[in-house]
Amino acid sequence: MFIGSYDYNLDTKGRLVIPSKFRNNLGNDNNVYLTRGFDGCLSIYKETDFEAQIIRYQKKSYEKSDVRKTLRSFLDSVVQLSIDNQGRILLPSKILEKYSIGNKVHILGAIDHFEIWDYTKWNEEESSIDSEFEMNAEKIFSDEE
Repeated sequence: MFIGSYDYNLDTKGRLVIPSKFRNNLGNDNNVYLTRGFDGCLSIYKETDFEAQIIRYQKKSYEKSDVRKTLRSFLDSVVQLSIDNQGRILLPSKILEKYSIGNKVHILGAIDHFEIWDYTKWNEEESSIDSEFEMNAEKIFSDEE
């Protein structure tokens, strides 16, 4: 499970050190999958959790336009990355540019994956989600009564 958050800097080559707690959650997997995330971030999945995402898409009807478009966008962003001996991944410059990720990043655990945010973009997002926390929590958990 990926929980917690960290602030890191990419090196000049675009390499990111994966926080040690997150590396421990990856087990013996030396490969991870980078995909587009939601709200402007990137998502990193270990192989089993990435496969679970693919299975979710396979259960949807490809005949529906919104399914095709979402699947295409998702798959177009997928990059398999190898973790080096220093626990780093090389984030492709094309992806960093496309999703406006700068050298300073915020890494956020999201249970079955972790997110990589541009640091400035995260600060903007964080103030928005913090102000709506109680209201959103009430909405999403109201059906559990």
